Amino acid sequence: MFQYLVLLKTDRQKDFFTKIYKEYKNSMFYTSYNIVHDSSDAEDIVHGTFLTLIKHVDKLIDNEPHKVWHYIDTTVKNKSFNLLKRRKIQEDPGLDEEWMQGEVLEKGPDTLMEEFELQEAMTGLLKRLKRPYQQVLALQYYHELSVQEIAEEMETTPDNVRHISMRAKKKLQSILEENGLWNEKDDKDK
Repeated sequence: MFQYLVLLKTDRQKDFFTKIYKEYKNSMFYTSYNIVHDSSDAEDIVHGTFLTLIKHVDKLIDNEPHKVWHYIDTTVKNKSFNLLKRRKIQEDPGLDEEWMQGEVLEKGPDTLMEEFELQEAMTGLLKRLKRPYQQVLALQYYHELSVQEIAEEMETTPDNVRHISMRAKKKLQSILEENGLWNEKDDKDK
């Protein structure tokens, strides 16, 4: 707990944090463990949640206890579900023979290869964007998170996420145009 207290500025913040730490740490772990089913991951999520609470301690300190718990519970659940989403994405479906056979039979090897090449090309293009643009587009299209989920993950507002996404798409379009891969006129004619 000392590692958290050194991050806080006032005695009032430290007293508040000590109280919520003692009161909620076991419930936080239990909530996370019931979602991720791994004690090490649940501990990491609890730790991450406490760091988030430190960032927002001034907003929480004067709230009713049930509102504080609701915020903590929501944060723990979001972090736990985000971990599950990241795990799901990291699983390599190529190792599942049934999946691969079904995909090859359904789409054919040429189509699968074209999709793979397109995905590789898009990954290369995304790497040319600034970090917030990369992050928003990856969370939006690759991880399939909602604008609200992205805002929570990035600790910003949904409106800001929408603006970053719009600017990122425009920047990506201009990169495609510069490389002769996109012609807005041709796209409108279709």
